[in-house]
Amino acid sequence: MYARDLMIWLHDRLAERGTLDQTKERFESLRRYNLLPQGRENAGVRISNKQIANAILGFAHYSSGYAGHVSLILGDLRPVGGINASFRNAANLQDAVAILVSTDDDGTGLLRLTLSVEQDFTSDEFAATLRFRNKDKTRTVSFVSKYALSLFNEGAENKYDHDRLDKLTAVERSFGAKIFRDLSRTVSISRQLDRPFKTDWREYETEEEKAAFHRKLGARQSSRFLNLRADTQVTWPKEPTRMEFGGHHLILFPKTKDNSHSVSIDLIQERMSQDAAATLINRMLSVMSWCNDQPASLHEGWSGSPVPAPVPKKNLASTTINEWYFYRTLPTDENLLRCLAYYRDALNAYSVGLASHSVLSFFRVFETRYDTKKKVTEWVNAVFPDIEPAVLESALKAFEADRQLEQVDIGTYVYHNCRVATAHAARDFPSDPDRAEESRRLLNASRIMQSLARFFIKQEFNFSTTYLTDNPN
Repeated sequence: MYARDLMIWLHDRLAERGTLDQTKERFESLRRYNLLPQGRENAGVRISNKQIANAILGFAHYSSGYAGHVSLILGDLRPVGGINASFRNAANLQDAVAILVSTDDDGTGLLRLTLSVEQDFTSDEFAATLRFRNKDKTRTVSFVSKYALSLFNEGAENKYDHDRLDKLTAVERSFGAKIFRDLSRTVSISRQLDRPFKTDWREYETEEEKAAFHRKLGARQSSRFLNLRADTQVTWPKEPTRMEFGGHHLILFPKTKDNSHSVSIDLIQERMSQDAAATLINRMLSVMSWCNDQPASLHEGWSGSPVPAPVPKKNLASTTINEWYFYRTLPTDENLLRCLAYYRDALNAYSVGLASHSVLSFFRVFETRYDTKKKVTEWVNAVFPDIEPAVLESALKAFEADRQLEQVDIGTYVYHNCRVATAHAARDFPSDPDRAEESRRLLNASRIMQSLARFFIKQEFNFSTTYLTDNPN
């Protein structure tokens, strides 16, 4: 089977009618990530089962422009419990889907494959579950990030909650046995017939033009780019521009109708880690911000693309309701009003990645009462067991890892390593917000301090958390 034939086959079964342009965009994204053959010279290359798997995984995300990024991440998810607990001993999700593609007699026992994009206001996380019958028993294999090392130990699948959801919501796409059975047979027939590739070669002119454009921006065969969104009012080029800063090359993409300002850097050619690259970009934005006397901040993105890519605009989540109910009254307690203002200020700062400001504003909430080091540390240590269940497991693990590096108790870490470090140019607790590691540490801490601040407001003022009533009970 050729990539173009697969595109039409999958579009007819997985996409809405009249959206072929979006399916084409998905396949272009997959090519940009080297997940499908690139260029006119490879148009007639038959694709492998793993490449077919890449295309299927690219349909997991609702945004067609993210297909390559999503497929790359999903394909590298690893089975909970290790290879021995996996489906047909597949080392990762790409291998598992390739196995499903290669078996046309329904001998896999597949019941359902579910791809999950978990979402909240800050980021996406990816997971998958594969349910199948094995010797008259139903088994479930979950595929998770390769960085979840503790979940790959033998027997981990027995204690793992395969239905867990850490984020606020999840967009899921499920596949049954029939689609893989039909696809496998189609692929098998195509390979047996071995018909020559027929297409209008002009289809690939745009792709070749894009390749030339990417080479102009510094893309090489071995390139792996980090692409990050920038929220800024500083002077910015109106065309994609390659520039040098700090002895390294950066690519700046302008803001468009669909894309944000963004910065890309080739981690391979520049011989940099993601943290080092993000720190360098922060340094550049700091200089730009100083020269323009305007704000500039760095935000989410992705890494691993073989070409520099603009970052799509972020669609902030919101909730609307047909019947509008809001039965709250204006509080009369001035201290409560200040705490609510600090809390909203912190949420706003966190939403745009201003880690230092977010930490300080959340801290100011409970500092209204616990205004000395001794009071704060004692209060935090006392209430932490109460707020711990409300914190996302991933945020809690990151916070604990950072705290244990400092070898201090939780209250001391919140006071010294968060509040003092960000509020003062403290010699003993230096905090450089341009450093990617420090920004990430403070954003981790913000999630914990948000829970502390929310707990304080609810307990101190007995304040309701619903639109419907001032009564908290």
